[in-house]
Amino acid sequence: MAEKQTHAWYALRRTLPPWRFDELLKELTTQLPRYGVDEVIIKVDTEEFFHGQPILPWMKKYQTNLFRIKEAMDKIGVVFSINPWITMGHCDRGRDSRKHVPGLRTMIGHEGEECMTCACPIDPVWRKHVAKVWRLYAETNPRVIWVEDDIRTFNHRPVEIGCFCPLHMRAFSDRVGKKVKREELVNAIVKPGRPHPWRKIWLDLQGELMIDTVGFLARTVHEVDPDIRMGLMSSGPSRHCIEGRRWSEFADALADGQPLYSRPPMGNYSEGELRGFYYSHNSIKVTRSCLPDGVIEQTEVENVPFTKYANSVNFTFVEMAISFAYGCHGITMNLFDHCGTPMRDDPEVGAMLGAKKPFLDALAAQAQKPGAFRGVRLLHHERTSHVKRLDKGAMYHELAEGGFNMMQALESLGIPTTYEPSNVTAAVGQTLRAFTDDEIRELLSGGLLLDAPAAGVLIERGFGGEIGLQAAPPTVPIDSLGAWAAEEFHNPKFGGAPQKFMSTRMPGLGGNPPISLLKPLRGTDVVSRVVDPDTRPGYIAMTARENALGGRVVVVAWDIDAAFGKTFLNPIRLEQYQSVVRWLAGGEPAILVHGGTAGVYPLALRKDSGPETLLGLFNLSLDPWEFVEFELADPRRPARLQQLTQTGKWTTPKTLHAAKKGKTIKVKSETKTPYNQPLFIRVTWA
Repeated sequence: MAEKQTHAWYALRRTLPPWRFDELLKELTTQLPRYGVDEVIIKVDTEEFFHGQPILPWMKKYQTNLFRIKEAMDKIGVVFSINPWITMGHCDRGRDSRKHVPGLRTMIGHEGEECMTCACPIDPVWRKHVAKVWRLYAETNPRVIWVEDDIRTFNHRPVEIGCFCPLHMRAFSDRVGKKVKREELVNAIVKPGRPHPWRKIWLDLQGELMIDTVGFLARTVHEVDPDIRMGLMSSGPSRHCIEGRRWSEFADALADGQPLYSRPPMGNYSEGELRGFYYSHNSIKVTRSCLPDGVIEQTEVENVPFTKYANSVNFTFVEMAISFAYGCHGITMNLFDHCGTPMRDDPEVGAMLGAKKPFLDALAAQAQKPGAFRGVRLLHHERTSHVKRLDKGAMYHELAEGGFNMMQALESLGIPTTYEPSNVTAAVGQTLRAFTDDEIRELLSGGLLLDAPAAGVLIERGFGGEIGLQAAPPTVPIDSLGAWAAEEFHNPKFGGAPQKFMSTRMPGLGGNPPISLLKPLRGTDVVSRVVDPDTRPGYIAMTARENALGGRVVVVAWDIDAAFGKTFLNPIRLEQYQSVVRWLAGGEPAILVHGGTAGVYPLALRKDSGPETLLGLFNLSLDPWEFVEFELADPRRPARLQQLTQTGKWTTPKTLHAAKKGKTIKVKSETKTPYNQPLFIRVTWA
C-alpha cells in the first residue's frame, strides 16, 4: 500500500509485549487508520518489563515479532520504525546487567556512585553487546531506529553526573599527562571563579567520546542496512552543555550520510499547569538552533504513566498543536502504557487523534513553509559550561546554561522569542562569556536586553560604556540592603508614571530576590527604581542607554534566573517590558500580543514565509481570552486575513480586522480563545 501523504505526521510509540502480542498487533491494524496514525514506532524491552541491557537470546526470539509487525504495517500503509527503550540505560531499577553481560563496565558518577545496568559508552564489552542487539533491529528494515536520550553522560540513576569510571579517568589522565583521581578531577571542574584548565579538557574529551559513540551506533546499523535513518532523542541543549556536546559533529556522526531525525522533549509528562508549555515550545526552538539544516523534527508527546490520569486529551491536543505550530514535521506519541493494556481501554485518546487530524494538518502545512520565526532573540552557546564561573560550594549541575526564566518572562508578557536573528536580543547569566568580542559588538549595535549578571560580564569584558554602566556588582539579596518595598516604573519616556508599583517579593511572596547595585554612567536613563515603605526612591532597577555603535541597551538590576516567578508577573510589568522592547527595536518590534482583562499567559508566535505570515496564540490560562491583538512591525500592507477553523479550514470571519499606522500593523481577532482552541491567523501581504 502506498504511503499516506500528510503534513501532521503521527508516529505512535507502542510496545507489544510477547504475552499479548497477537491481540495487540491485530488492534494496531484496525485502529491506526482510524486514529490517523502514519507511522508506528515499536518500543522494545520497555519500561516496567525491561531486562536491563537487552538479553541477546530474548532479543533474537523477539525479532520474529518485529518482522511480523513490519509485514502487517506494510499492508495497511503505516511506516515501521523501532525505538529501543535503552541505549546506554536510563536507570537500574534493581537490574544488574553485569550478570548476563560479563565484564560490563557501568557508569560511575562524580560522587562515586556506580550503576549496575547503565553502561559506560566507551566500554568495549558494552559496544560488542549492543552491536549484536542493534544488528537484530536493523535486519527488520525499519524506517528509523531511535537512539534514546540516555545517550548522554548525566542522569543515569543512581548516577547523577558521570561517567568517571576507570576507562574515562584513564583517557583523561592520558590527555593531561599524569594520573588523576576522580575526586581531584571533580574538584577542578567545580572550582569557584575562573575555570580550572582541566574543565575544558574534560568537556572536550566527553564531547569527542560521545561523537565516537553515536558514530559507532550508526555504522553498526548501516553495515546491515545503509538506508535506515537514525533518530535522536535529546535532553535540552542547556543541560547537554555539561557534557561538552558538539551538536554539529554529533549530528553528522549519528546521521552517517542519511537524513537525521530529531525528537526534542516536550516535557509535561504529567498534567500540571498549562504554563509548562513554555518549556515545550522552547525545547523545539533551541534544539532546532543547534542542529544542521535538513533535520526531520518529530517532537515527543508523552504521558506518564500513559493514561488520562497523567494528561487529559485536551492537554495532549494542545501539546500536539504546539509541535506543529512551531514547524515540526511530526510528533512521536507515547500515550498508551507499556504493560500490554489495549488502546481501546483509553478510547477518548484515539478519538481525539482522528478528530483533530484535519485541523493539525492544515496548521502544519502553513507552519512548515520555509521562513523565519520572529521575536526577541534568545542566546544559547554549546560552550557555556566551558567558561561559566561558579560560586564557592557550587554543585556540578550548576555548570548548565541558564536563560530559561528570561524566555518564560518574555513569553508570559506577550513578547514572543526566537533563536533566529532579530533586531532585539535578550542575554542573561553568563552565556555571553562564550561569545567573542566581535560577536558582542554586533549584539550591542542592535537592541540588547540584559539582566545584572550578563551586564557584569560585559563590563568585565570592557563594554561598560556601550551598556551605560560604570559597574554592575554581583547581586545580593535585597533584604540585606534594608527595608525596600516595591519597584516603581516611573519614567514616562518608557510608558511609566509615578506610583506604578510592582512587588519586589520575587519569585514568591516570601522571596528575597538578588539585585545588583547598578552604577550608571552620565546620560543613562533610569527606567525604574526600588522604593522604601514610604515610597522614597532608592536603588536602580532598570536602565536604558543608546550607544556609539548605534545600538540600544536595557539593563535589569535583578538576576532574572533567580527572581522570575509568579510575583514577577503583573499588568505593570507587561507595560514595562513591552515598552522597553519597543524602544530597543526603534519602534519596530517584530511582534507583541495583547488581550482583554483575561488576557494573561499567552504563548504567541509569528512566522514569516515569503508573502504570508502565520500568527498564533495559545492561551495558557483557563480563562478564555476575550480578544487577541497582535502588534507587528512590517512595511507591507495586509491584503487578506484568514483564520483557521477547528475543522481545518482557512476562512475570513467578520471578527478579524487589521489596521496599519506607519510600519505598525495591528491584527485583531474578536473571537474568544479558550485554552483548548488555539488561535491561528494567516496574513497575506499585498
